[in-house]
Amino acid sequence: MADNQIQSDRLKTGNVKTKLICICFLFFISACSTFQKPLKSNWSKKEVRPNVHLYYQQFSSLFNSPEYINVLDVNLRDTSLHLKIAFSDSLLIKTSDFGKSNKAIAGINGNFFNTHKGGSVCFLKIDNHIINYTAYDLNGTLFLPWLDTAALAITNKGMSIIIKPAISGWKQSLDEYPTIISSGPLLIVHKKIVSQQTHRFNDTRYSRTGVGFTKNHHLLLVTVDGNTKESAGVTIAEFAKIFKALKCTSALNFDGGGSTTMWINGAPDNGVISHPTDNKTFDHEGERKVGNAILLMNE
Repeated sequence: MADNQIQSDRLKTGNVKTKLICICFLFFISACSTFQKPLKSNWSKKEVRPNVHLYYQQFSSLFNSPEYINVLDVNLRDTSLHLKIAFSDSLLIKTSDFGKSNKAIAGINGNFFNTHKGGSVCFLKIDNHIINYTAYDLNGTLFLPWLDTAALAITNKGMSIIIKPAISGWKQSLDEYPTIISSGPLLIVHKKIVSQQTHRFNDTRYSRTGVGFTKNHHLLLVTVDGNTKESAGVTIAEFAKIFKALKCTSALNFDGGGSTTMWINGAPDNGVISHPTDNKTFDHEGERKVGNAILLMNE
């Protein structure tokens, strides 16, 4: 495999229910990084289809705050399952509409996008066609350098992995990956949480969306709702701890805030199972239009 590959998603069967029920969320109680005793909680579970399960829970006090978390667990040992990146280079489209128009099983919102002109502000390549280059020229309200530090890539064989760019950048170095959607910050590498610089984006609690891979080769699509009294949202450091507690060996953050959405085909509320915040209400109606989405497909 390439040196910049972090984790393959050739997934094998595992007892995910047991691991999620026994999950331990560790969180700070002081600036000197002491920890409380692990918090254990039962998760609700729904089968979306064979080898695809949704786990969800509203925690009353995670990181000393209420948090609502969705985890879509995908076993891609089932070779009929694969990821697809849906995008628009000019129009902004809801994640649910991306999912429905592509007849997907499920989906989450993708990477960071230009809210004025549309299109990704991070590197985006689909089926060997470069759609967007990294928008280094944009100011900090639309782009930050660490939002483009890693990527979810799809190999020629249809497998999904998290990769880092080569020194020469995305364009010149990664020809073996026909599809690349870059984002950041990178949360976990080789089982270790990545330290982050101090910045409002990292240190403020927002809704968050991310992707992770586990040692037993499960793909996890994760959303944490935020900005309501029912779910506070998490910092980047707290988001990384969630992926660590979910036994991920690698994980990557995607766009969050009002963009955070998880959608499942056929579910109530137009399929939106998270609580998007553009309407500032803890319901399923406040979905934001976005530049792209990460979709789970069935051949």
